[in-house]
Amino acid sequence: MQCVIPESLRNTPAKIGALVLLSLFLGFLTIFCLGRNTQVVFTHLYYIPIMLAAFWFQKKGVLYAIGASLFYVWAVITFSITDTQVVLAALARALFFVGIALVIAILSIVIHRQKDEIEQSEEQFHAIWDHIQAGIILIDAETRTIIAANPEAQNALGFSEDEMKGHICHKFICPSEEGKCPVCDLGQTVDRSERRIITRGGKEITVLKTVTDLTIRKKRCLVETFIDVAMGK
Repeated sequence: MQCVIPESLRNTPAKIGALVLLSLFLGFLTIFCLGRNTQVVFTHLYYIPIMLAAFWFQKKGVLYAIGASLFYVWAVITFSITDTQVVLAALARALFFVGIALVIAILSIVIHRQKDEIEQSEEQFHAIWDHIQAGIILIDAETRTIIAANPEAQNALGFSEDEMKGHICHKFICPSEEGKCPVCDLGQTVDRSERRIITRGGKEITVLKTVTDLTIRKKRCLVETFIDVAMGK
């Protein structure tokens, strides 16, 4: 049995490794700079691992930020114990580090939840699209070309989706003449109406068809849904 590793965990070792290397580098740089009485410039580098940790690991990333902040304050106290202002500034900076981590972690949680919801919606859509017992064809209303077709439509028409994509529906799957589309040109409403469609080889079959006019990504599309009348008898 093949072991499937969730995508969210595949890069975790690399992320942890990157944080470890950054932490070691920052630890060395902090002690080096404070030992030479440099108090400000190197602290900006703390934002890099803190923001990465918060975005990658969210709550655990905040704990990392707290740990990094405590180390920074400890280092400042160790090397600047007689300078109260420097210590207070370090405490304020450490609190800011943690605050930044909290904000990034919250944003990361929101983004990941939205991503999960989108993925779940896509899975539900594909489950319906692939298994519904009705043919569905998506058509660009402006160019009249076929954009997509579900498996039931492919089975009914005898064409694969790749064979249908990009073809103008007139005289391909619809017997209507060009310029006489019942929906786009003649303004008819097609709602569970008996219509004829063309299958591979030119054979026409009678179906109950519904055409819905909608907008997808700012593009007007027609969703044609049909059921073979013969299948219902």
